[in-house]
Amino acid sequence: MAAVGPGRRTGVLGSRAVIFVTVGSMLPFNRLIQAVDDWVRVHPQDTLAQIGDGDYIPSNMRWARMLPQPEFRRAVEQSDIIIAHAGMGSYLTAIELGKPIVMLPRHASMKEHTTNHQLHTAQWLRNMLGVHVAMTELELADAIEKALAQGAFDGGGFRSYAPESFLQKIRQSIVQ
Repeated sequence: MAAVGPGRRTGVLGSRAVIFVTVGSMLPFNRLIQAVDDWVRVHPQDTLAQIGDGDYIPSNMRWARMLPQPEFRRAVEQSDIIIAHAGMGSYLTAIELGKPIVMLPRHASMKEHTTNHQLHTAQWLRNMLGVHVAMTELELADAIEKALAQGAFDGGGFRSYAPESFLQKIRQSIVQ
């Protein structure tokens, strides 16, 4: 992991925030990492990004190519918000732990994915508790600020419907 950036400072809403950014484990998502890096430059926060195999290297936040599952889980648990692609694994993890999530869907036309299913996922999730969707990187700053203002929540009863053993199996299948 490379340690870069300004460290922890007063955030956009006057409080300290810990932000975890993930692009998932399958494909690079340079557009998301660059947009968050640009936002952090203007609004310094304690931010860690899992950037995968992307070409863009952040200069305003800490980053790692890939975190082992226990470190990934710890990063989510310690975060105030999560910023991610519009993947179901990221959504399920965020909701399970009561973390607001900002989602930016990948676009097939930009060669970020093979289909536009994340556009549909983002549309479907956009009104769910704890979800803040930015359909473009221009909407990202507003979505981040709304997520920071929301803070933690109870996960909407997610845990009461999904036993831990089931969640572990889902996590394992997503990682593999």
